[in-house]
Amino acid sequence: MGCTAGRAHEEQKAASRWYSKVLRKGPHMTKLMENRVRYLPLEIRGACVLVKMGGNRYRIDNSKLNDRAHGVCFRLSKNIEDRDDEHIAYWNDYVDGVDTGDGWISCDIDARGLEYLEDMEKETPLETLDKSLQQLGRPTSKSRMMIVSSSSSNVDGRWISRGYAGQKLIDGEHVQYGAGLSTTLVWEGLNSFSIDVGGERRRARLIDDSLVWNDGDVWTRDPRETRTVKPKEHWGDALEQLEVARVVGPLRSGETPLDVPEPSSRQDAWSVLRVEQDLSLYTIFDGHGPHGHDVANFAKNVLPRLLAADSRLWTFGASETFTEAFRWLHQLIDTSDAYDKLNARWSGCTGSAVLHAPNGRLYLAHVGDSSVVVGGLEGKEVTATQLTRDHKPELKDEMARIIASGGLIDFDGFSDYRIYNKDGYGAGLNMTRSLGDLEAHRETGLIADPECREYQAEQATHRARAVLAWRREDAVAVRYGERVRIAARSKHAGGGHSCGF
Repeated sequence: MGCTAGRAHEEQKAASRWYSKVLRKGPHMTKLMENRVRYLPLEIRGACVLVKMGGNRYRIDNSKLNDRAHGVCFRLSKNIEDRDDEHIAYWNDYVDGVDTGDGWISCDIDARGLEYLEDMEKETPLETLDKSLQQLGRPTSKSRMMIVSSSSSNVDGRWISRGYAGQKLIDGEHVQYGAGLSTTLVWEGLNSFSIDVGGERRRARLIDDSLVWNDGDVWTRDPRETRTVKPKEHWGDALEQLEVARVVGPLRSGETPLDVPEPSSRQDAWSVLRVEQDLSLYTIFDGHGPHGHDVANFAKNVLPRLLAADSRLWTFGASETFTEAFRWLHQLIDTSDAYDKLNARWSGCTGSAVLHAPNGRLYLAHVGDSSVVVGGLEGKEVTATQLTRDHKPELKDEMARIIASGGLIDFDGFSDYRIYNKDGYGAGLNMTRSLGDLEAHRETGLIADPECREYQAEQATHRARAVLAWRREDAVAVRYGERVRIAARSKHAGGGHSCGF
């Protein structure tokens, strides 16, 4: 998890407020606030930092200033000292703004994100992938494509109502809510649902693993059913058979990690994107905080689309592609929070992505402590190599950035160092990079920039499997079988090599 925020009263208010501000899934996003206008200076210390590209578009340029920062902070007003440290225009990125005639441009920092989210809701992930390939001039008619991901619903299974007698069963779109009574579950986006009961529309949202309904009823999971598997969503060709599982605790004699199903109530999400003979892209996200499942599902839906639309991904220029995509994803989370589509002030997720090239080379990017592990077989022995480091406050370089940003690091008395704001308050996260967690990003020096690297798998390993795991101990678990949690394993139809979560 990684979050110790003591803000339960604020989250309770947010939950009750949700009923009057629920956002319906539709062609556009309901607007709940005024535009967030920020300002950028045309020059800093006499050096031009904005290059006009035509119309109202500007490129953020560091060729004259030669500053060591990542970019230019937006300003809350036309005062160079009035910095908005939460929002940065990164070098070589583009912004749309209006020249105010006095050395500044004004920018609606959410306009681009809102437009992107509206377009995304109109397409399935496969349609987005197909459109991206066409725009990049890559033929799609001969390509076999597949996208598989964890379901965003997290609600399949048996439930117990606090207000009404009888057990409730949700199976896909089918809801059985009484003896001989059934209805259809309507998905309204990001763990929001509705059903029709006697001609009346009842709405619910999944909050902390409970379904909270707008008539005051609350459904909790039946404790007798705790080993259900989170459903998968599939688009395109059946290029791979994915098995999803998680094991918590020691394996019994003769048991493999895939023998024990994954509880559906977890806050994690994953996706696999594959274009035959081109590449495979694997992502995984582990949520934390009261609404971590929402943020993880959002990231799972968005990051593969952002990456697939970047031409550099297809030529394996992965480092810059990953960095820009993670930053853009974090900004989209921020925009969604501002428009009440997500609650990410005190919730967030880790994120790891692996691009698998046909020659077996792996391109990795991650934030937080979702590990990337490559596994192989040496005879009958399973071996594992962890390819990423966990972004923890005790790491010297991470600690230096947190302290330089005004954050505090303190030991929690049990097992983790945690970060707080300068006054010693805040979420108390035990990681230094994440997606979401907007208050911690603003106050403590958390960043969403991924750490990137490459790895050339040996042929024997390449023919075995790669694993994306949720925690550092999972990498040890694959080797020693002491504590295992594996997200998915992919077996390519037709043999050859196998690479999965």
